[in-house]
Amino acid sequence: MNSTQNHGFEFLGFVVAHEQDLGEYQPLAGSFAVIKCNGKYLMCFNKWRKQWELPAGIREGNETPRECAIRELYEETGQEVDQLEFKGVLKLRNSKTGSIKTNPVYYAEIKELQPFIQNNETTEIKLWDLEEELGIIDEMDLKMLNCLSLSFH
Repeated sequence: MNSTQNHGFEFLGFVVAHEQDLGEYQPLAGSFAVIKCNGKYLMCFNKWRKQWELPAGIREGNETPRECAIRELYEETGQEVDQLEFKGVLKLRNSKTGSIKTNPVYYAEIKELQPFIQNNETTEIKLWDLEEELGIIDEMDLKMLNCLSLSFH
């Protein structure tokens, strides 16, 4: 049975926005790369948190949110996708501090997966239809996927 794991954040919602308006959403946290292939979403297994997650991570140096999404997607899954479409921001509240963060979310549909490149964080990737048995899933990622899947229909 699928279950979720919460890492101290409360899901406040997904806001459809334009990339040029990102400055209105502060503070900006790391970027997400949501990839759909054959009607399923790309998930990666984080060996440190022992859960399935969307490819995501924090920006490094002076990289843009888009560059961050492209890099994290490649580092965590081995997928090279340059044409990511900005979809909006994920809004989360830190349960302990009450602070709110926003994560830029990028999306692409691809025809087939490229070979997985094992790395320090991810041990496996899978395409998931939001229903089949997967195991433990990051709660915020699942809530965001549910919002996004409704907006794509």
